[in-house]
Amino acid sequence: MKVTIAQIGENRLKRVLVDDKENSPEKLCEVLSSDIKNVCMCYMDEPKVNITADITDDGIEFNVEIQAKRVKSIGVLSV
Repeated sequence: MKVTIAQIGENRLKRVLVDDKENSPEKLCEVLSSDIKNVCMCYMDEPKVNITADITDDGIEFNVEIQAKRVKSIGVLSV
């Protein structure tokens, strides 16, 4: 069975969140930013990804900002 980009991303995210939870939020932001940018490259031209982490009373809040020159055309299903 072929592994999809979504499955790779999901597995990577699980590994980062579970296995690397001892690392700082800044390191996690770098890893997430890289992974999200790779996915965005499939759908956008020149994406720029910025992720920040804020520690709150409830845990860690991640804020994701994505800028792109344009969104690539996505195929349309015929009716």
